[in-house]
Amino acid sequence: MTAVEPSASQVPQIAHSSQPSGHTASLADIGGNVGAVWRAWWTWSPGNGTFNLQLPWNVIGIDSTVVITASEIDSNGNRFVGAAPFQISSIAPGNGVVTFKINIGWNSPLPMRTDVLVFN
Repeated sequence: MTAVEPSASQVPQIAHSSQPSGHTASLADIGGNVGAVWRAWWTWSPGNGTFNLQLPWNVIGIDSTVVITASEIDSNGNRFVGAAPFQISSIAPGNGVVTFKINIGWNSPLPMRTDVLVFN
């Protein structure tokens, strides 16, 4: 079997879902499977460029949904929107850890804070 490279005109399609895609589902049916939600944040030493980072947290499992945001911070640890773009991608939860990619688009290292939401 040979792998076929997708062309630029091929749009990704949903292959699997944890929920049926029917429009007849009620609000309770759609959101009723979240048993717990956690929130935490981490500050990081200055950096710039693209990195794969990990956060250890025992509430994360392989089936968790993890949302991560990143912001530049000032010397007091306060978040603000500066000129540098901060981009989070490729979030992959595991047992007790989440791995993600961050790109800090600036020519010098900047301090940052990540905020994390975990849905189980």
